[in-house]
Order: sequence, then C-alpha cells, then structure tokens
Amino acid sequence: MNQQMKKATENSNGSKIRINTVVIGEPAEWLLSWKRRGLVTSYTDAIIQALRTFNEKLNEQDLKSAQLGNIKQVEE
Repeated sequence: MNQQMKKATENSNGSKIRINTVVIGEPAEWLLSWKRRGLVTSYTDAIIQALRTFNEKLNEQDLKSAQLGNIKQVEE
C-alpha cells in the first residue's frame, strides 16, 4: 500500500487529514467486494468504517490489558 499523508489541519469539526493512497492486492479486493455488496457507499466510507473498527479493537485490547493488570495487583 503506497501512502502519502498530508499535514493534519484543524477545522470546526475537529482534526482533518487528507490521505492520498493506492490500495492494491487483497485489501483492494475487500474494498471492491464491500462496495459491490452495498456494505459501504464509497471507498471513503469503507476506510472510515475500517478505522472505527480498528480503534474499537484497540480499545478492547487496552481494556483487557488494564483489567489483567488490576487482577495481578489484587493477587499480589
């Protein structure tokens, strides 16, 4: 995946980043399939949904890690 990230800017809705990219291989096939199946309305929509899902997974992992740390502290 070839990516160029431009400088982040602030606007009235918060941060804004423009990403110019070419997606190739398996991820490109996923995007084409999702759009064909009507799961996403555009490639921008697909990327935003993917980023939200990725963020949710990271938050879940962080929570599990914090819970494990708390359990270990209680056991000691």
